[in-house]
Amino acid sequence: MMHKDFRGFLAKLEEAGDLKRVKTEVDWDEELGTVAFEGLVRRSPALIFENIKGYRNAHGQKVAVNFIESVNRGKVALGVPLDTPQPEVVQILRERFRKPIKPVLVKSGACKEVVEVGSAVNLLEFPVPKIHNMDGGRYIMTWSNVITKDPKSGWVNVGTYRGMIQDEKSLGMLIEPVHHGAVHMRQWREAGHRRMPMAVAIGVDPLCLFCSAISFPSGVAEYDMVGAMRESPLELVRCETIDLEVPADAEIILEGELTLDPKDFRPEGPFGEATGHYVSLKDEPRPVFYVNCVTHRKDPILTTRYVGASSPSVTTESNAGIAPARTAVLWNQLVDRGVEGLKGIRSFGGGASNVTVISIKQSYYGQAKQVAATLWGVSGGGKVTVIVDDDVDISDLNKVMIAVANRVRPAEDVQVLKGFPGGSLDPSNHPDILEKTKGVGTIDRLLIDATWPMDWEARPEWGGLNHPPSCLPEAESVEKVRRRWKELGLE
Repeated sequence: MMHKDFRGFLAKLEEAGDLKRVKTEVDWDEELGTVAFEGLVRRSPALIFENIKGYRNAHGQKVAVNFIESVNRGKVALGVPLDTPQPEVVQILRERFRKPIKPVLVKSGACKEVVEVGSAVNLLEFPVPKIHNMDGGRYIMTWSNVITKDPKSGWVNVGTYRGMIQDEKSLGMLIEPVHHGAVHMRQWREAGHRRMPMAVAIGVDPLCLFCSAISFPSGVAEYDMVGAMRESPLELVRCETIDLEVPADAEIILEGELTLDPKDFRPEGPFGEATGHYVSLKDEPRPVFYVNCVTHRKDPILTTRYVGASSPSVTTESNAGIAPARTAVLWNQLVDRGVEGLKGIRSFGGGASNVTVISIKQSYYGQAKQVAATLWGVSGGGKVTVIVDDDVDISDLNKVMIAVANRVRPAEDVQVLKGFPGGSLDPSNHPDILEKTKGVGTIDRLLIDATWPMDWEARPEWGGLNHPPSCLPEAESVEKVRRRWKELGLE
């Protein structure tokens, strides 16, 4: 059965032996983040810190990390058997996303067990960690839902954006200009408002985090997609002070308004990014989220994550849990735009998902380039695209690189399109570019076409094929040898 809320999900992990409770005192100032990082490196279970320095008598005393940072925890969140192959998980999600289920509004929920308004609000009552050593402060919003609404159409967006505590009642926020939360900011500003209502839900069903971190097309309601993934409606409750609805069983809800006028911005950052780097070690003036109400469960669990565990120097499963959902959404978008012959999609590059590998069954000249062009026109298209034939196992990056090594003619099969928006957190962007583009940043799109050329004709020296034949043994021969493996004394 699908879990009901975040605590139900944690119970499933604990039952499976995939959750550890840390009862030894841990400091929120860097030590908690470093333990979370080492847990990712060691492939340790999910962690709940229950003894955080200075928080034994506070409203919030617990922090959960690494709870969907593995392939298996992602499957638990989705309610699929652990032995389900990842490609099958993608296809399951493709079908689920085709059947959105609208949320239901309930009168109250667990997130309303404690209600604090106005002068009672104190964000520092929660054990918010300082994650990286050079961060500008303590970040309460690293794995959370940020809820905003289009002032005209009423379209509700649920995103994941970072928020740094500035004092007991305010947060500095970064919402990149290309993200839907920033679209709503511009709409409220154009309508003559200086502030935008906003809510933050912390400690939600992990499927809410999946949907807030996925690049859905504009206008898609993430709450509906959570219902699709759960195959049942998400329960929502109304906020106390603003016209927004939030997950009823969340651990913590922050309600308030976000400043829209640059004159009202305050310094935020720096922060270690999902790419494993700091874009800059300077703070920047950013919108301020003024929190006028906090509601939470009794003994709430704050959720956070070690952002930036994607690095050439370490290997972790940091983004493995959410990967099938991202792939499923991307696959459906390509199919909806008429792309044929898709056999597999996989993203690499950590939190940025900047390298996308696609396998196709070729049926006409130029098909790989058409797939890439379509990919670059949808949400989540990435920076580097590698297209391979359907005989390449894209789950193994080494096999992809073998195809690149043997099938790519660089002068003909590598193409670059320059000047796309949306690379403000990409460490390959020079600070001068960020300044010139007013913080938007740029990314160039690279296509590596590692498919056999469709315009090659069959040749006798290739055995009648239109490309060099493989020298691997025939499947029949392999099967015969496998049957004799024990007889040969090799087992």
